[in-house]
Amino acid sequence: MRLLQVSLRSLLLYSLLLVLISVPISFVSISAILNHEVDETLVVQSEQFLKHVQGFEYLEDLERDLEVLDQLTYNTHIKSAPGELPERKFETVRVYDSLDHEERPYRTLSSVVQIKGKPYRLTISLSLVDNNQLLTAIGLVQSVLIVALAGGLLFINRSLSRRLWKPFYKTLDQLKAYEVDKNETIDTVPTRISEFDDLNKTIGGLTERNRKIFRQQKEFIEDASHELQTPIAVFQAKLDLLMQQPGLSESAADLISRLENTAQRMSRLNKNLLLLSKIDNRQFTQTESLQLNALVREHVEKLRPRAEENNLNLHDSLTPVSITANRTLIEVLVTNLLHNAILHTAPGGNISVNVYPAVLEVSNTGTPLQSPERIFDRFRKESNSTRGSGLGLAIVKKICESFGYRITYTFEKGTHIFKITFNG
Repeated sequence: MRLLQVSLRSLLLYSLLLVLISVPISFVSISAILNHEVDETLVVQSEQFLKHVQGFEYLEDLERDLEVLDQLTYNTHIKSAPGELPERKFETVRVYDSLDHEERPYRTLSSVVQIKGKPYRLTISLSLVDNNQLLTAIGLVQSVLIVALAGGLLFINRSLSRRLWKPFYKTLDQLKAYEVDKNETIDTVPTRISEFDDLNKTIGGLTERNRKIFRQQKEFIEDASHELQTPIAVFQAKLDLLMQQPGLSESAADLISRLENTAQRMSRLNKNLLLLSKIDNRQFTQTESLQLNALVREHVEKLRPRAEENNLNLHDSLTPVSITANRTLIEVLVTNLLHNAILHTAPGGNISVNVYPAVLEVSNTGTPLQSPERIFDRFRKESNSTRGSGLGLAIVKKICESFGYRITYTFEKGTHIFKITFNG
C-alpha cells in the first residue's frame, strides 16, 4: 500500500511535469508552424509581385514607377540596392501603426531581385496580430486544461488515497481510543488488502493478550485482598488479646503496639488495593444528586480535631454546589485529599478547602516535590514516612479517570494545590 501511494504521487507529479513542459514546447512549435505558413505566403506574394513588375519593363522611367509603387503599397516596398548580393531573409519586426498608435508585429521577407538588369531590394510584410491572438487563445486554452488536469489528478489521488487508507485510519482511531482497563475490544473490518488484514489480525491478537493479562492482574489483586482480610483480622484480634494480658512488661507492650500499627497499615493497604480493583471492575455505577459543599463540610469537621491536634490551620470556603456522582467514591476522594493534606503539612501550616461551581480545590503549605509529575503514581512517596500507604492519591486519580473528572496538581508560592473539575 505504501508503494501504491508513492506510485500514485509519482504518477501525479510526472504527469504535471509533462504538462508543464509541453506548454512552452507546444507554444514554440505552433508559433514556428504559423511563421512557416506566413513565410510561404510571403514567398508566393513575392513571386506574384515580380511577375507583375515584369510588365513594367517596357517603360522608360522604371525607377520612378517603382518609387511610386513603393509609396502606394502598404506591405510591399522596393528600393534600389546597388552593390548588394542576392539574398533572401525572413524576420519578425515591430512596426509603429499610426492608426492605432502602437507597435504591431510583422513578418517580413527581404530579397534582392533583378529588374532590367538592376538589383533591387524587395521587402514584403504580413501582420502577425491574428497569429498572436491565435497563440494567446491556444495558450489560454492550454492553461485552463492544465488547471483542470491538475485539479482532476489531485482529486483522483486524494479520493484513491482516502478510500485505500480508510481501513488503516479506522484501525488507528480505535487504537487511539483503546484503553486496556476497559472491557472493550478492537473491532476490525475485513478488507480486500492483505497487508491491512494482517495488520488488523496482529493488533487484535496483541490487544486481546494485553486485556487478558490486565484482567488477570486485577483478579489476582482482588482475590489476594479478599484472602488477606481474614488473616489480618485474626492477627489484629490476637494482638488485642495480647494487649489485655496482665503482667506485660513495658518493652513487650511497646512491641505489641508497634505490631498493631503495622497490622492497621496492612489492613488499610489491603482495603485500598481492594478498592482500586473494584473501581477497575466498575462496581460503582450508581449515581445520585449530591450537595458537594455539604459532603465536604461533613468530612472537614470530622478531620478538624486531627488537624488541630497537629497544630494545623484548617480553612474552608464552601459554595453550594450540586453534582451527580457516586456517593461512596466522592467520599473516598474527599477523605483521601484531606488525609493527604494533613499528613504532609508541617505543624503550624495551613490547609485550605474550597468548593465552587463544579470544582473542588484542596491546598496545603509545604516544600516543593522532587518529582511532581509522579505524584499520582502508586506507592510513590517523597519521604520515608510510614504513615501513608502510598495509594491515596493514586485512588483519587483513578476515581477521576473512571468518571471523567479532571484533576490537576500545581505548586505555587509554597502551596500544593489539588484541583478537581467535575463534569456536572
